[in-house]
Amino acid sequence: MSYERSIKEALDKESGQILTADEVFKISKEAFALRTKSTKKEIDLYCLECHQPLNISGSKKDNLHFKHYPKADSCILKDSKFSSVELEVLSKVYRSKESVRHKNLKRAIGEKLIKISDVSNVFIDDRFIKDSREKRKPDVYCEFGTAKIVFEIQLSDLSLKYIIDRHEFYQRNDISLIWILDDFNINGQKQMERDIKYLTEYQNFFALDESSESFRLNCTYKYVHLTEANQVRTKWVTKSIALSQLKFDVETKQVYFYNYGAKLQQMGLLRDRRIEKLKIKRIEDERKAEEQRSQHKVENLIDRIKNEWKTKFPNLKKIETLIRDLNEYEQDLFEKSSLFVSDDKGSRIHYYFGKAQAKHFNFLAFIINPNLVSISLNELSNEGKTILETIFFNKELEHREYWVKRLAIAGYRFQPVDFNLFDKLYLKKQDVEALKLLCQLSESIGNPLFKATLFDHPKLICTMESAKQNRIVGFGWNQSQWVAFANNAIDSYSEYWNHIESAFKAYGFWDELLKKDSKGTFHKKLKAHHHNPPDYKRNYDYLLSFLYPEAVNNPNQFIF
Repeated sequence: MSYERSIKEALDKESGQILTADEVFKISKEAFALRTKSTKKEIDLYCLECHQPLNISGSKKDNLHFKHYPKADSCILKDSKFSSVELEVLSKVYRSKESVRHKNLKRAIGEKLIKISDVSNVFIDDRFIKDSREKRKPDVYCEFGTAKIVFEIQLSDLSLKYIIDRHEFYQRNDISLIWILDDFNINGQKQMERDIKYLTEYQNFFALDESSESFRLNCTYKYVHLTEANQVRTKWVTKSIALSQLKFDVETKQVYFYNYGAKLQQMGLLRDRRIEKLKIKRIEDERKAEEQRSQHKVENLIDRIKNEWKTKFPNLKKIETLIRDLNEYEQDLFEKSSLFVSDDKGSRIHYYFGKAQAKHFNFLAFIINPNLVSISLNELSNEGKTILETIFFNKELEHREYWVKRLAIAGYRFQPVDFNLFDKLYLKKQDVEALKLLCQLSESIGNPLFKATLFDHPKLICTMESAKQNRIVGFGWNQSQWVAFANNAIDSYSEYWNHIESAFKAYGFWDELLKKDSKGTFHKKLKAHHHNPPDYKRNYDYLLSFLYPEAVNNPNQFIF
């Protein structure tokens, strides 16, 4: 195994030559002759790293080597252990420092820095920086404002250990280090190129801009940008910059022009904002497109309804299906259309019923169907008429009793003038009375389905109401016919007698009714009924419990 020397080379200041240990100590006779010259001070040997004097020392096996004097200051070649590969790299670095190119760059940097007014204390390869552990002599040192800066020129490959050592030393001594990379390939794959590329978070690399008479650096940095597809991308960019454009990281002592880490974060946030903005825009565009489709759909529906008004035999089944298919937004558009909303020309409901002919029967039924259309029924016409007055005064319209019931089911609130019109219907007096009662009761019911149920069995409702009012209503009988009224009820409405009897009792007329039965006819019917009761029907339980809660228990308290 060959002898491994920690100091590969030394500088002979007398001749300016670099002596390589493996060469000058190869032949023993010549090696010891050289040692004699060193001892006699005929040659002046210095360390290429720390520039301290060296001597030539021997070993038990007569292996000569360069060595620092015992009281020498700290030096990495003296205090650290390097591999043979690392020592070889260091040797190349030291040789490059003595090259013409290296000396020219040092001089050019120093001379240009001196010309800058804010720069002071410029030293070109003649100032040592020491701390308690080491000392270094940078290629160029200067002070720029409050910042202390050193420039280290790199012309050959550097080991990662060498790079980190320099960085930590200057950081420890509150000095910012700028590597001048003379022949650095940013896209290179050599180990040194990869090491130095990712050494700092800023990823700024500097070379002297020799095309400029003043001091400028060519800064190569990783530029962050956002593509049209909102993808964060980077590319290497080189820009000539002045010393004043540099920024200094106070904590790490790193020097940079372009803050890659911060820009990357900012671009990520910008990308996220753009994506969110595009998402919101897409949602808004989709909403507007959907609204336009809905508007077109409603417009087509309205046109169809207008055409049905004009036709002799309107077919509204398809239109009813289309209306039920409307979503909430479309339903709102539909109900706010000119078909149903009144304007300065007058009430729409009065227009339809005022202009209607016999052929419009189905259309009118459609227009006041609360399950399909929301139209104001209680508006007065321009002449101050109620909708019922408009109907009665339109001689083309028949079936007025039907329209009275349909308006009640649709939620119309009857006025005193309306009830006066009931006398014009082709009805018996007791039926007019019953109709008035049902219309009045309908106003207390909100559910259109129960309003319709109200008109399904008017005599049952009149019987219950008679029990409640303690007077016979809607039958045309005088008030002395209570026993006959009760006998008729138990015979005609036996399947609902349980509710009727309960009503008589709840509203305080039961005892009076029994007293009036002097012949006992009602008692006999009552006894027979309870002896063989029918199957009571429950189809009106919800309605009756709402109208007469004192008499009929509510099957479901949440229905109304």
